[in-house]
Amino acid sequence: MSWATYWSESGKKVLSDKTNQKLLGYSALTALAVTQIDMSVKNYIQANKILSDPVSRFGDDYGGDWAHWILWSSIITTSVMNNISSSEIFSKMQFSTFAMLTNGIITETMKRSFGRVRPNGGCCKSFPSGHTSHSYTIAAIAHELYGNQVGALAYGLATLVAVSRMNDNKHYLSDVIFGAALGTSIGRAFSTQYHENIFGKANIDILPTMALRISFPLD
Repeated sequence: MSWATYWSESGKKVLSDKTNQKLLGYSALTALAVTQIDMSVKNYIQANKILSDPVSRFGDDYGGDWAHWILWSSIITTSVMNNISSSEIFSKMQFSTFAMLTNGIITETMKRSFGRVRPNGGCCKSFPSGHTSHSYTIAAIAHELYGNQVGALAYGLATLVAVSRMNDNKHYLSDVIFGAALGTSIGRAFSTQYHENIFGKANIDILPTMALRISFPLD
């Protein structure tokens, strides 16, 4: 399969996959509803600072620069350790790179289209959260490549990134909710295509069997 066809087929799955449709649809409705309490959540977080500065800085760095380098380094390192062929390494790098690039393009396009002002007054790319969508894309990739345990850890780190963006007053709750769903959907789509290419069938268990919930007591 050519890279163009691979990219095209994976991209179609972002919206054609029924699980992705539900995930994006429900998250869009949830994000829309949550806009009604965005300011209350922002004010609570800024008054209470739910993360320490070092932890929040780690989340920001991981979501911005570290995550993809960690992923790519792990792909190369584990592949070499396990005597994986160069063609297989290339396939993993291709899959992960295309997924992250697609997420970046879609997220940036949405940011420019919505033009939402950030909670700290910065203009004008608040919705959706790019750090969050990037981290959740990587989490879906990590789960496909390394299984439930690593996937659960990656999703946990992605959730930390989402919380850090609110803690730093860079994003609203609705921004990170949709960012998480967008990144997960894109990661799932490319993971499914990768699995079909390698094993000849779809991998329907892209999400680890875990649930992550964040709750904020609001006045």
